[in-house]
Amino acid sequence: MSLKKTFKTALKTIGWIIISGLFLLIVLFFLALQSSPHIINRHTVDVTAATKSKAAAKRLIESVKSKKQPVIIELSQLEADGLSALANRAFPQTISDFYLTQDQASFDLSVKLPLPTAIKYLNVSGSLLASDQGLSLGTVHIGSLMIPGDFMLWAGETTVNVFVQEGLGSTLTSMIQWVELGENNIKSSLSLPKEMTQLKDQKSGLLILRDKLSVFGDVEHIKFYHQNLVNIIDKNGRFESQRLSYYLQRMFLLAKQQTEHFQIDDATSAVKENYAALMALSLYFGSDSFELLVGDISNLNNKQLIKRQKLQRKVKLQNRVDLQKHFVYSAALQLFGTTTASDTIGEFKEFLDSNPGGSGFSFADLTADRAGTRLAQLATRSEALAKHVQLVFSGEIKESDFMPDISGVPEGISAQVFEKEYRNVESQNYQKMLQYIDGQLAARVLYQ
Repeated sequence: MSLKKTFKTALKTIGWIIISGLFLLIVLFFLALQSSPHIINRHTVDVTAATKSKAAAKRLIESVKSKKQPVIIELSQLEADGLSALANRAFPQTISDFYLTQDQASFDLSVKLPLPTAIKYLNVSGSLLASDQGLSLGTVHIGSLMIPGDFMLWAGETTVNVFVQEGLGSTLTSMIQWVELGENNIKSSLSLPKEMTQLKDQKSGLLILRDKLSVFGDVEHIKFYHQNLVNIIDKNGRFESQRLSYYLQRMFLLAKQQTEHFQIDDATSAVKENYAALMALSLYFGSDSFELLVGDISNLNNKQLIKRQKLQRKVKLQNRVDLQKHFVYSAALQLFGTTTASDTIGEFKEFLDSNPGGSGFSFADLTADRAGTRLAQLATRSEALAKHVQLVFSGEIKESDFMPDISGVPEGISAQVFEKEYRNVESQNYQKMLQYIDGQLAARVLYQ
């Protein structure tokens, strides 16, 4: 056989392999997707759901921080229901459920996709099995596909090893020693290997991946705005403003100047500048943990750190520091995620506050939450809206231009009173309050 003929045969074979592979992927794609969800949402966010979710999260964090080895992790059915309720509320395109029996912990997930009706839903179900050695999964169903649990574990482990950090997937799966199941709870033994302690002394693979992907914006771009904010505060000296609107105005004025400078070369410059400006403001006035998601932004000296801590405690919105915090944190959460997730976290905190010892459920706090979320959403949704936000803040901005008056809005509502008057987030009375708040927001100059 001639070399030319051999080469043609090889090309033809490779071509058939590629075509067959693509055909197989298409078939698997259609088998994995379905026309309707295979579960319904049976969980609603209320005081109980929020309380149980917090208890589970707090116990998990305390267990992981414990110096005792191995760590015992527990989750009750009620706590699992609470977590499902929050997840379903935060991500309305998904429905999740988790229920325990004596032999297995079954899980269901349905995700609504922006696809034609016939292939609109990704449905996943499976079970976590009791095991005295490591982690064990039963058969996993993805649409019409049935995948052995062992293969799913291997695929997950390999994915983390390859795309996050070499050996990390294997390390994580080896941490689980055993899984014990009951009708109302699941318990597992977790052994933290010595390799995990090295993450404290060197940059972990997750942080390296964060810096490579820059998921939450260009670090240098955000750093530019953050440094300008610090410079503004330094120049003000002892006469720094205690109004959040002042800092918002300065950031958006700078964003407007940058947009006008770069708009010839970049058709989306207003959105990018607003995003970086708001992210910098959120990092300065928000939690230190935010910077872990974005990258190494701040480089403050001791004097600047003291000034930042002081301003975080003194800068106000409608003469209240707590409203400033709600506004800033919600704006940050919108930049990190979605409007529904940001709103849900705000609701979650208010449910926790309604418990004994808390300040009570506050629709005023919820108003500040939704105002911060809407500002971040509007400022980064489109170029036209981004420029509108810049224009509004470049004038004589007033708090009432972006934040409704909260006088008369119910606050300090106890869990008992809330359950009597509002019940849960799906009740008619609760929805009426949200409609009132959103109506007040819509009437602000910024949102018109």
